Amino acid sequence: MSLNFIKIYFYLFVYVCSLRTIVLMSVNKNSSITLMKTLQTSTEVYSICPYDANRFIVGTVGDRRHARVIGLNGQESDIHSLTFPDKTYGAGYCHCTYLPSDGVLAVTYYDEHTVQLYQIGTGTRRTVKDYRIQRPVGICGAQGRVFVAGLGTNTVVEMTVQGEIVKCHDVGMEESCTISVSQDGGHMIVANAVLGDSTIKFFKIEHA
Repeated sequence: MSLNFIKIYFYLFVYVCSLRTIVLMSVNKNSSITLMKTLQTSTEVYSICPYDANRFIVGTVGDRRHARVIGLNGQESDIHSLTFPDKTYGAGYCHCTYLPSDGVLAVTYYDEHTVQLYQIGTGTRRTVKDYRIQRPVGICGAQGRVFVAGLGTNTVVEMTVQGEIVKCHDVGMEESCTISVSQDGGHMIVANAVLGDSTIKFFKIEHA
């Protein structure tokens, strides 16, 4: 299951996806949670991020199209400008995030210990492989930066949309796996996947 948090004015929109179901909820400033919509998908999905005001980009499971677009109306489409590696992945092995201001789709590949940065529109791709990226899973983007959490490190890697690693944030937890970053790029929430000792931490980001 994947959670994405998008703060808009006084509301927090929570997108929850689990295989073939996407649930959209809102949380207002009084912490009241409201179910807004449930979507059923033809493709199994595991990660989700906003694409524009009416659509999401989802990371797929068992599909050679590693990311697809799904609208609030349930309409699904492919990103025809992009060519993904000819391989399928299980749940949790391929996550994505989209940076609309840069037109960059960032995708983690767990087995390869890499992050791919795809430029939507031109179809160009940059591969980021570094010893500081180990078993990457959680990924999020804001203000021209991509943040990657991996099960193989106790850090969150911060990189530019060009693939330059600018900082490793020590989060002090084993197997950090889920990350969310504020829209202004100033704060992040990180959760881990240690059975029986799950932790969620809130950080102020000091940029390099």
